[in-house]
Amino acid sequence: MPGRGSSWCPDRMWADMPAELGCPQEYRAVIHWRGGARPFTSPGVSALTGVSWNRTVNDTSEGVITIAKGDAGAACCGQLGQIEPYAHELSIYRDSELVWQGPVVRTVENRTTFTVEAKDVTEWLARTVNTTLLRYVSANQADPQHRGPVQEIAQTIIRLNLNGALFASGPDWPRILPFIVRDDDTVATSFEKDGSDDASAWIVPILQIIDEELVPRGLEYTTVGRALVLGRSQTTSDPAQARLTLDHVAGDVQIVRDGAAGATLVWVTNQTGQEIAGTQFGVSGVTGPVYGRLDTLVTTQAEGLTAYDLWQLARASYNGRNPVPTSLSIPQGSSLAASAPVSMRQLVPGVRLDVSATGMCSSVTQPYRLSDVDVEWTDASGEEVGVSLIPIGDPYTGAPP
Repeated sequence: MPGRGSSWCPDRMWADMPAELGCPQEYRAVIHWRGGARPFTSPGVSALTGVSWNRTVNDTSEGVITIAKGDAGAACCGQLGQIEPYAHELSIYRDSELVWQGPVVRTVENRTTFTVEAKDVTEWLARTVNTTLLRYVSANQADPQHRGPVQEIAQTIIRLNLNGALFASGPDWPRILPFIVRDDDTVATSFEKDGSDDASAWIVPILQIIDEELVPRGLEYTTVGRALVLGRSQTTSDPAQARLTLDHVAGDVQIVRDGAAGATLVWVTNQTGQEIAGTQFGVSGVTGPVYGRLDTLVTTQAEGLTAYDLWQLARASYNGRNPVPTSLSIPQGSSLAASAPVSMRQLVPGVRLDVSATGMCSSVTQPYRLSDVDVEWTDASGEEVGVSLIPIGDPYTGAPP
């Protein structure tokens, strides 16, 4: 049963042109069984009244649909009542394009509406505890757990846990592994977090390992549909997906130049309190004539970090700090115009988008990377697509200690 979302759009012509946002003719929602392939049910055309979904970098996104029970019909309503969190997944389609998918986590029913709330596929990693050893220090490429790009390490941790690890209910039970996409960093990461005897697993959710240990080392992750993208911070050498101007924004914009986020040197140390004996530090960056020396200090209480580990953390944190970042955001209530020369498929958090902000006091043309996409659709007002952009800065390329 196709979802509703049918609404006339005066800018429909742009949807038929390549690499433009356009305006959808309809939104559809389908409830699938776990894995996202086998359909379970879908609200009827006249029943789907609201859709919201987002994409974000280094976090779990959410998708929500609202269904008018009176328009759904008794048979569909009965099926909606059988939706089971984590046994079923929500899939959202913009016209024929799958734009969002992930496990249902909650349903809410009142007298007139039925709401389905879901999270993207990283939720499976948040609900799966690691049972593997985390020793990625070997230089032997034949070792499955060798050191290498942090994106490769992330994929290996996910694969070892989902394919045959202890307590697995079946190989790749959430069906994630075929949909992992990697964009590797050029720097090899050495990562270890085990017990003192190197034989103990760190019993925490997989997503916590990714967030606390791999993201600070330069990993960026996001989801697009069912795809899990394990990427890296974009630099000025990466091609832009599109070039936008303020004419492509319907509503207000904010340009913020924030000196608090700037730095010429980033220091990371494991010194805590008054105890400094045996501690180490890592530093990345370079001083120059514009800012002189502008330091940022990051303190970590993680145990067992080497000087190389601390340098990796400093290198990842340096990106985007020099020059002082100038960020551009489209506040809530504003949105990308249908004429924006970028398709929904290209709006992947982390990609580079160049923006020419002419007509403002801060007239700049600057490379940004996309951090968030927030989409709202209702049968009354149609679609609004909001984005947030953060400046691109090149990573420190000096040699490690």
